[in-house]
Amino acid sequence: MKTKTIFKTLAAAMLMPAMLLTTACSNNDDEIVNTENPTSTKGYALPVTINVTRQGDAATRATYDGETKKLSFSTGDKLLVNGTYSEGDYSGVLTWQSEGEFSGVILTQKKYSGTADDLLSSDDVYATLLPAGYESYGCLSIEEEGTCTARVHYDWSKAYALTKAAAVEQFSDECAYSYDNGFALSPQNAIVSFTISGLAANKEVEVLFKVNDDKSATPVNVTTDATGVATFASAMSMFYMNFNNYSLTVDDNAIALPANKTVEAGKIYNISRSVAPVALSAVTADYTAQNGDILTGTLGSNVKISIANGASVTLKDVTINGENNDSYKWAGITCLGDATITLEGTNTVKGFDEDYPGIHVPEGKTLTIQGEGSLNASGNGLSAGIGGGRNMHCGNIVINGGNITATGGEYNAGIGGGDSGSCGAITISGGTVTATGGDCAAGIGSGDSGSCGAITISGGTVTATGGQYAAGIGGGSDNKTCGTITIKSTVTEVTATKGKVAPNSIGSGDKGKGITVTIEDGANVTQE
Repeated sequence: MKTKTIFKTLAAAMLMPAMLLTTACSNNDDEIVNTENPTSTKGYALPVTINVTRQGDAATRATYDGETKKLSFSTGDKLLVNGTYSEGDYSGVLTWQSEGEFSGVILTQKKYSGTADDLLSSDDVYATLLPAGYESYGCLSIEEEGTCTARVHYDWSKAYALTKAAAVEQFSDECAYSYDNGFALSPQNAIVSFTISGLAANKEVEVLFKVNDDKSATPVNVTTDATGVATFASAMSMFYMNFNNYSLTVDDNAIALPANKTVEAGKIYNISRSVAPVALSAVTADYTAQNGDILTGTLGSNVKISIANGASVTLKDVTINGENNDSYKWAGITCLGDATITLEGTNTVKGFDEDYPGIHVPEGKTLTIQGEGSLNASGNGLSAGIGGGRNMHCGNIVINGGNITATGGEYNAGIGGGDSGSCGAITISGGTVTATGGDCAAGIGSGDSGSCGAITISGGTVTATGGQYAAGIGGGSDNKTCGTITIKSTVTEVTATKGKVAPNSIGSGDKGKGITVTIEDGANVTQE
């Protein structure tokens, strides 16, 4: 098993806390010198052999072996022991022997006449596994001034590994208090294994994975393989167990990490990212875009493109022209949960089967659209441009920027609900938005015989046109319950045009239930 570590310091926040105990004492005549630090580490020697086991659910803890879920000790592993007895403090380094046994010398500040079992069975003893390849320092020091210090600490001078297995070995960071016959260790850190693609082949790249506020973190170099993939692994400290606390850069490319994800000690997390755009022309099977992905180019196959729950994805000059075919029952882009789309360049997204929208937002979830690029989104017959489809509910839609054109098919809104479906809240705070509903459907709001949540427009330039019997903003024909429509004075301009037989440009559609409309004084609104 490879134990050598080869990198520089990662982050001070990934250190285990030092065990620092200080008391007064007198100099001793028969001191012994610990070979770990012969210049200052002194004390009374107590030889110890002790049994150590690992705790944790075998199905979830960090493992080497995917079948047995077993994490074994390895040659060179050490156990750092630190504690207090009735007359003073002690600490030592025990080395793994076999079958879970660790042997070595514990140094006490004062002479000790009891047994090792008695010394290590109190509630005041603590142990940490020091994986092979690391060194400890400062076990027990008796200074010239007569100050006694027991100190157990890690030297995390090498904080990356090149493989997942090596990371498990090096960063499991297992600790425990004693039990009757030894120590039962449990993992303290989470292991994170990175696969970063889209880099130059056989090139040394600079990597920095760190706690966000750690100004002392040092980047390291990793060499990519022949396909331009860099693989490395590290640990997430027990003190920072959410990816939001961390950042990762590879050759100055910021790599998006899972948003709002809390990790668990003892588990391994596999993070695969690409610093290069995902070329849709090369995608020939269903593809789920991950957080940080950049999609680009023209989709050349009739495959499903989805966005992972919680992911933020960039569309850069994307063309998805779905083929209207019963064999392809999916939207142009399907959000699997909350999602953020950032627009760059010119983008076109059309749904596949006629019942599916250009972009589908699942019920109860939120799609946020932002950026400086453009988006032309449409259904392929009987579905919304952005939102739902026939008999298909949709979630919330937030537009903060971009030049967006959304066109609904017959009975479906441009932005919002599908035929006989419900939609969540629709919020527009920026950008240029042009939305056109199909027959009997609103430009922004509900489809025919559908419902929608509150509609709030607080910024940007908005043009909304309803189909026959439908409002420009609000309800489609025979709309069901809909939330309040609010247009704030901060908008740049809003133009709402009703269908031929519709009673309202902003409000309910023909035969629909009434909708409360609030237009703030000073709002630049035109109703046609």
